[in-house]
Amino acid sequence: MTRIFIEGQELDVNQGFTNQLTYSVDDLNNLDSKTTSFSKTIVLPGTNRNNKLLGNIFEVGNSNFTVDSDKNISYNFNASKSAQALIEMDGIQVMKGTLRLLEVIIDEGYIEYEVALFGELGGFVSKLGAKKLTDLDFSSYNHTYNITNIANSWDSANAGQGYYYPLIDYGNVSSPTNGFFLKKNYYFTAFRPALFVREYMNKIITGAGYTWESSFFNTDFFKRLIIPNNQTRLQVKRNRIFSASPTTTVDRGNAITLGNQVLGSFTTLDNKTFKYTGATTFNGTINCNFVGTWSLPFEPISGSGVGRFNLYKNGSLYANGFTTGSFFSTIPAIVGGIGNNYTSENFSVQISFAATLNTNDEIKINFDNYSGNSIVRLTFTGNSVTVDTDKPVFTPITLNETVTVSDTIPANVLQKDFFASVIKMFNLMVTEDKYKDRHLVIEPYVDFYDLDRTTYHDWTDKVDRSQVLKIKPMSEINARYYQFKYKQDGDFYNEKYRKQYAEGYGDRIFDNNLEFAKETDSVEVIFSATPLVGYQNEDKIVSTILKQNNNVEETTEHNIRILQAKKITDVASWKVYNSTSTFNIPNTLGTYTVYPYAGHLDDPDVPAADLNFGATKELYFTLLSGALSNNLFNTYYSPYMAEITDKDSRLLTCKMKLTQQDIYNLDFGRFVFIDGVLYRLAKIKDWSENEIAEVELLRVIYTTY
Repeated sequence: MTRIFIEGQELDVNQGFTNQLTYSVDDLNNLDSKTTSFSKTIVLPGTNRNNKLLGNIFEVGNSNFTVDSDKNISYNFNASKSAQALIEMDGIQVMKGTLRLLEVIIDEGYIEYEVALFGELGGFVSKLGAKKLTDLDFSSYNHTYNITNIANSWDSANAGQGYYYPLIDYGNVSSPTNGFFLKKNYYFTAFRPALFVREYMNKIITGAGYTWESSFFNTDFFKRLIIPNNQTRLQVKRNRIFSASPTTTVDRGNAITLGNQVLGSFTTLDNKTFKYTGATTFNGTINCNFVGTWSLPFEPISGSGVGRFNLYKNGSLYANGFTTGSFFSTIPAIVGGIGNNYTSENFSVQISFAATLNTNDEIKINFDNYSGNSIVRLTFTGNSVTVDTDKPVFTPITLNETVTVSDTIPANVLQKDFFASVIKMFNLMVTEDKYKDRHLVIEPYVDFYDLDRTTYHDWTDKVDRSQVLKIKPMSEINARYYQFKYKQDGDFYNEKYRKQYAEGYGDRIFDNNLEFAKETDSVEVIFSATPLVGYQNEDKIVSTILKQNNNVEETTEHNIRILQAKKITDVASWKVYNSTSTFNIPNTLGTYTVYPYAGHLDDPDVPAADLNFGATKELYFTLLSGALSNNLFNTYYSPYMAEITDKDSRLLTCKMKLTQQDIYNLDFGRFVFIDGVLYRLAKIKDWSENEIAEVELLRVIYTTY
């Protein structure tokens, strides 16, 4: 007897109902994907019970108010959301996951519901939907951006949670020529908060309503993985997006030289004209404040000599200050003739403009003629020009401001893509706990299989010998080339390496030398590789993410990165500087003999683990000792590749009679014996009660490698 439950409530099924279920954990035909269990389409009758449990959705005009936190059933049923479900046969659970309503069929008043069940991994991915990393809540880690908090974070290098300030050369943070720096000392702008991969994964999983267990996630190796900030500069959201303090004089009819203290979405072209570079339209108020003195450097030719401030957008007059405040309304008209005695007077003008700026619009503020022919000269003394908006935007942070940690997370990265890339990097197997609802078990392939011989299944007697057995060499299934790649990025060292070696830094191409295979299979993650760079006579090796233009460093926005963190001790004394200086000597914030390393190697001096897929053809620093062989491919993929590309590797496809108890006890991590040969279970296809199912099994070549 087959029973189907939705959110703990039993659905009615048609008499004699049977359905075919498929069970799988890995896809031998596609190295880049993982699979989950699923059912074929199930047709449910439109009984009163089913109509009620499915929210009477058959009524076309029906609508209801739903609450996502409540069970997806009855009055709260939402067909666009998954509902918790399971299938029992003769009282034994044979599938647990989520139910999706595919279609409602109404034929002359008779109602049927077409539904499908998917394993909990499929339900988990559906729950993530379009959620981004920036939707995760890290507000408990908000803190003051100062050298004390920066330095204190270095002790959390392998904590797996919290924040960590790695030393990364983002460009313009340590000059290779300036005597105070020489890539030894660094500005505080080299330090931006990074968050730990383990905590990202935890928040992604639990935020979708699932729980997890993983010995791998609790290793020291995984706990030291971090995601650094990837903005051009560390930024915070605020209302003030532009600030400048002009110190020069300006005559009427000329643009005001504002200086280059540009924040956020504005870049200076000539210290007079500013380009808006924000990706979205800016709608806000430009509040201009001017303070200084005015004077007449020349005798007026005739009449009054007055002026006012005007705003120009893309070369055309956009708005003027006369409507809300101007030089004219603040200073009396200057009237006089030849020989009169003219003196200076103070002025203070506040002007507001309602502005709409699109990307690449250019603005400038002029002090223009209003009336008269006299030349009026302004001398600014401590004045400021500010741009404010009611809609906060990202602007660079300064010392002692509050870091809103969630604002430092890489933007526009989907949680499901992040999760999938971590799974790919370490060749993780994700299975569902049959005893706990919405509970994921996550372990690397190298640790997935139970090597205890007492746990092996002997399915010899379950094979239907009357049916055809197919044995296919894996050479007929495999690709010839397997590419393991990081996403390309355009920073200086990644570009340099790619141009020189025609491959990405940290990538690996595996050729299995199979004669008849021609295809290429790829594994690519959303992260980009990060080259490590060292300098002569310096003992700090630093991840470097910058641009170079005519040998001049530039900061750059870049793709999301993943690194290993470690507090390295016993290095030559070095300093962290403020950006301000006294007598052209930078002000020291702190002096240290340790540094907060972060890179693809676990230790740049004695590496034992590498986040690159393969050893690079060139290092941009001198390696003292250690091994580069413990990379992702060798550690997490080589046993898998050795298994599927061995000359004796075979895929057995046969028909089997599996009971409900077999399905309930199903564990892809347990080996299967058939006729004295050991196999890994790959897939059970179209299983149903008292029927013959198709089973795929991969011959075991190595139990350990």
